[in-house]
Amino acid sequence: MLAIIFVCLMILIALFVLLKGADYLVDGSADLARFLRVSPIVVGLTIMAFGTSLPEFIISFFSALNGQSDIAIGNIVGSNIANLALIVGIGAIVAKNIKVRSTSLMYEMPFLVVSSFLLLILADDFFIFGKDTLTLSRFDGMVLLLVFVIFMSYIFSSIKEQRKTVTKEFSIEFKNKNPLWKNILFVVGGLAALIAGGRIFTLYAGQLADLAGLSGSFIGLTIAALGTSLPELAATITALWKKQGDIALGNIVGSNIFNILFVLGITSMIRPITIDSIILSVDAIVMIFISLVFLVFATKDTNINWTEGTSLLMMYVIYIIFVFWRM
Repeated sequence: MLAIIFVCLMILIALFVLLKGADYLVDGSADLARFLRVSPIVVGLTIMAFGTSLPEFIISFFSALNGQSDIAIGNIVGSNIANLALIVGIGAIVAKNIKVRSTSLMYEMPFLVVSSFLLLILADDFFIFGKDTLTLSRFDGMVLLLVFVIFMSYIFSSIKEQRKTVTKEFSIEFKNKNPLWKNILFVVGGLAALIAGGRIFTLYAGQLADLAGLSGSFIGLTIAALGTSLPELAATITALWKKQGDIALGNIVGSNIFNILFVLGITSMIRPITIDSIILSVDAIVMIFISLVFLVFATKDTNINWTEGTSLLMMYVIYIIFVFWRM
């Protein structure tokens, strides 16, 4: 009984740390965007996306090293599904309408879909090597990292172009609230809190799952995915609360791209990942489908409304029910 109380207490502490970290991160990132004279969505796609993807990297990296490939790949696929369906869905319902003022998102969106399809193609060795195996090899990791470098190069090159138009788009917000050193401190401290909170939550949630005798893929797709998606959820809700829809969606899109291209790229470069056929043939397809639905919703009229958010959330609920059913 005491052990259960202790675990619940640690989970509550982790949630508090996540929320405070997200609060500081959003404030620092928004003000940093003002200082750099770039669209807030660029900050969401880079600084925040990298920071909120670190928990996924930690879990997937150490799971792969320990030979728990199902958790490593399940964590990424499950997290990406949760980011787009659960988090964006909840965000759109809470905010009633997620409005994106910058046109940057439209140009970054293709990388989200391409990275999802790329994972499916590279994981099945038949497409490239003609082998009947499902792995992410070191070669696959190199390809993922190469595409990641291209993505980052595009982002940084777009910063120069955006300086010409973004001042007009966000002119009323270019009055900095804090000095530069304080914004950097907020960003670094917020990222540290998000990483620590996500790690603590996942650690204790994973212990409960192990005691219940759940499979590695189930833990990866649900417990680990939800735990490592908490930073994105906290950052997104906080950003929407502060009327920063650009940062909110930029963080989600960037985080999903980072998860596949950077996290799986680095992880498979260090140790090849064997993939369960069910994850590849079912869960990865679900991830691609939800990515395409999100793309349609976000680009149709540059906002995601309450109805679309509800649709995304219902997709996630149905998916989770299916995952529990196939246990």
